[in-house]
Amino acid sequence: MISLTALSSSCKKTTPANAIITVVDPDGRNVAGARVILRNDSVQSPTTGAQSIIYQEATTDISGKAEFTFKWEAVLFVEVSKGNLSKKDYVRLEQSKTVEKTIILE
Repeated sequence: MISLTALSSSCKKTTPANAIITVVDPDGRNVAGARVILRNDSVQSPTTGAQSIIYQEATTDISGKAEFTFKWEAVLFVEVSKGNLSKKDYVRLEQSKTVEKTIILE
């Protein structure tokens, strides 16, 4: 009985890795309607040769936020654009956590 309890309590259920990207202008005002892309470069597994391509796109809401959910941890490129303005950065996703990043669009 004790060993079963120990085994069941040591198994943790993982939840997705979430990212909230907030886009603001240089004065700190929220930018609605900005295009936000989270992606990686195509990565090839050295053991299986399989390609891993991650790409999600969203538009910021009135509060300047775009939300993303991924199954696994990753380091992704962030590309933000609106009109002729753009900015590139990166975000590190962590399993079972929500990572928030603010991008200043200039």
